[in-house]
Amino acid sequence: MPALPTMYEPSCRLKEPAVARHRDRQPRRYPRLTHPLVRDPASGELRRVEPGMEVRTDTERARHSRKVVLELLASSVDMSTTPRAAEWIEEYGAEPGRFGPDAARVDEEPKIDNDLYVRDYDKCVLCYKCVDACGEQWQNTFAIAVAGRGFDARISTEHDAPLTDSACVYCGNCIEVCPTGALGFRSEFDMRAAGTWDESAQTRTTTVCAYCGVGCNLTLHVQDNEIVKVTSPHDNPVTHGNLCIKGRFGYQHVQNRD
Repeated sequence: MPALPTMYEPSCRLKEPAVARHRDRQPRRYPRLTHPLVRDPASGELRRVEPGMEVRTDTERARHSRKVVLELLASSVDMSTTPRAAEWIEEYGAEPGRFGPDAARVDEEPKIDNDLYVRDYDKCVLCYKCVDACGEQWQNTFAIAVAGRGFDARISTEHDAPLTDSACVYCGNCIEVCPTGALGFRSEFDMRAAGTWDESAQTRTTTVCAYCGVGCNLTLHVQDNEIVKVTSPHDNPVTHGNLCIKGRFGYQHVQNRD
């Protein structure tokens, strides 16, 4: 008899706030923002469904739990680029400032050590999605892992070496799964810093990568007639959101109008 799904899987997806969901990756852990109650408090959606199980997702206790988690996250990391974070903070009445000015914060400067993408760990919520994407679930490169313990835990390369000295192959699949903007395109980072990044003005066009014969689908994000970043549809049977360095970052020649 096949095992019943977990509460994470699409056939049993809970409708509640979740920073770290991704349709093509099985999670190892969660920030406890999802936190449904299954008779007694259970840790998120990784618990497997059981016959007769009663799941309550909108009780006072569950909402209070999410409120506190939002306050802890927003008081310690920058959630300004986390989709829907401001909406959830308002919905649950979270008050991140209640911990005062002395609350511990990550306060890390962005790591800019290559021309392709930026690691801004001041926005990292330690969901481990990038580690899994770089490791056994997608790329099998294992260039990054978790270093440290407790509040000092960080995503890091081996011995905290620059990305250029690590095993990274610059596929950018870690960017694809990052839910908070802690990992992002260098182009997007520079445009945000300059105040010119405007997603509402961007168009998206899906095409086929021309570098090889695999047939990966690319989604070109274009602003002011310039490609500003490239992603891949998660529902594409070839890529499932994955790309290589050429597909994700090799678009500059298109913009060379000399």
